[in-house]
This record gives sequence, structure tokens and C-alpha cells, in this order.
Amino acid sequence: MLDPETGLVLFIVGGIGSVVSFSAFKIAQGIGPKIEAKDLLPAPFPYLPLPRFFYKKELMESLRRR
Repeated sequence: MLDPETGLVLFIVGGIGSVVSFSAFKIAQGIGPKIEAKDLLPAPFPYLPLPRFFYKKELMESLRRR
């Protein structure tokens, strides 16, 4: 997914937020057409502020199969 060198450069330039955003984008690319733009938004209050696709059961099952 994320090369250590790329992660280091992203961390130095943009901090932890850019590394997390880039990682979420790479995961979303791997999921492909099953994901929508709204699934990349942070989850609402009762959940952790992770992208919403982390809470969709069918998407997480497809990631585990890989």
C-alpha cells in the first residue's frame, strides 16, 4: 500500500493527517467502483472519525478477501 519512503516524505511535509489521507485514498482505490465520494467523508459522531467505508460491512469483507 504505502511505501515507507513515501510515508516519511508525506509525514515531514504534511504531518500525520496527510499520511492518513493518502492511506485512505490508496485503500479506496483498491476497493474500486464499490465506493462513492460520500464514503470518504468522516463518520458521524458516535463513531471514530474514520472514513465512512470502514463501517460498511460489505466493503470491509471485500478488503479481507484480498
